[in-house]
Amino acid sequence: MASPAPFSTTPGPAPSWDADALGVLMAPFAGTTLPTWLEDVLGAGLASVILFGHNTPDPATAAALSRVVHDLAPDCAVAIDEEGGDVTRIQARTGSFLPTAWALGEIDDVDLTRAAGRALGDVLAACDVDLDLAPVLDVSTDPANPVIGTRSFGDDPDRVAAHARAFATGLTEAGLGTCAKHFPGHGATATDSHTALPRIDLSESEFRREHLAPWRIAPWLDAVMTGHVLVPALGEGPATISPWSHRLLDEAVGGTYNGLVITDALEMQAVAADPGFPEAVIRAVEAGADLLCLGTSMGRDDRAMLHEAHDALVGAVASGRLPREVLHARATRTRERLRSLRTRRRFVPAPELDEALGRLEKLGAEAAARAVRGRRTALDTRPLAVVDVRLRAQHASGARPQQLSAALAEHGLLVHEADGPADPRLADPGLQVLAVTRLPRSDAAEGAALAELLARRPDTVVVHTGVPGAAPDHDRLVLAHGAGRTMMHAAAQLLAPGRGSAMRSAQ
Repeated sequence: MASPAPFSTTPGPAPSWDADALGVLMAPFAGTTLPTWLEDVLGAGLASVILFGHNTPDPATAAALSRVVHDLAPDCAVAIDEEGGDVTRIQARTGSFLPTAWALGEIDDVDLTRAAGRALGDVLAACDVDLDLAPVLDVSTDPANPVIGTRSFGDDPDRVAAHARAFATGLTEAGLGTCAKHFPGHGATATDSHTALPRIDLSESEFRREHLAPWRIAPWLDAVMTGHVLVPALGEGPATISPWSHRLLDEAVGGTYNGLVITDALEMQAVAADPGFPEAVIRAVEAGADLLCLGTSMGRDDRAMLHEAHDALVGAVASGRLPREVLHARATRTRERLRSLRTRRRFVPAPELDEALGRLEKLGAEAAARAVRGRRTALDTRPLAVVDVRLRAQHASGARPQQLSAALAEHGLLVHEADGPADPRLADPGLQVLAVTRLPRSDAAEGAALAELLARRPDTVVVHTGVPGAAPDHDRLVLAHGAGRTMMHAAAQLLAPGRGSAMRSAQ
């Protein structure tokens, strides 16, 4: 994740919580069990909690946490940032059984995409989660994009809209709430909003044609997440904390948008650096947001983070900047919408968790095998060295171990992980070499490392985990459309067909 914003770590005595302020907050917390301090906040009316990978290393832990929250506060919505593919929280320890959105778009079978949404929704329902912050509606038009990439269903707005709606339909059929992200579109930037504010310098007509078009499906979803993007042709300031974004959303749906508006994480540096976390909290409400996602508490004081957001809103009311009636009306509306999501979740029967995971694994493996493709990829029986040249942090997915080596080993191959392109073992002609890439064309360090490796070993097979437009020009290439467990097993099957067995279940 991005470097922590400067939250106070000394929140002082237990606060007198303001119900209206709590009614617009989606709070994180640290650990795999509910902290004692959060019990009081739930009782005081916190609207929502959000689970991240450090909370949910496995689905069983997620289920236990959700049930504790709901036992304490039946109407509090449990949200999760679960896209499947590379961005998984519910299977943070093992990697997701689901392919990336790009892989589903590559197959271009909307019935399959709907089934994938339903399979993921069944797992989340079995974990008693209410709201999934998915699908992604960004159109990934810039292959250098370090934060969207294969999280998008593609680079064509019509394809993105069709598959996002199908995926959301599947989630809804399972009883989950849905949230499209990141309005008005984060696909045309090479800047990651976790670390800085992206600026998109397209003309208004260009942006509307390429990035705004998919948002016409917003009325069929429960919520829209605004993104930390600056689009000068559309208005001043980041979309998340600027009034123009809400007016544009109404226009995009051809009327008045009646669903929830949820912010992207306000601890991200795109807004936490300037104007700062407390000010961003206030501006988000002023801009029309219903629910403020505070972000991850990883590396931060979770209680202080919530305390600071709460106090910013209370202070804005006390100063007269934010009218009490506005905050109260927003909190009331938000609670009503979240209560309806909880009602849906209660009335749609959830499957047993193991059964749901089994279906997700089977569907994911079959879909990934349809998506992954390559040229001159066949390996022989010699040992392998895998060189991971991806050096740029992936903030959206969080730190993940390189999974190709494990996938190849499960296919019966002897695999070594090399220490970069200069590893002396790579000089051994008896060793086959594979490289793992994501952004070799736009990330200078990754490109240099790959060039060094290919100069030493031109026979290297490159397994590219980013979007196809970002792949290197190399004659031995696998397009994996993602780096997660399912995609890497499909790549391993392509590299070593007929060797080993299917993915082994891991929860």
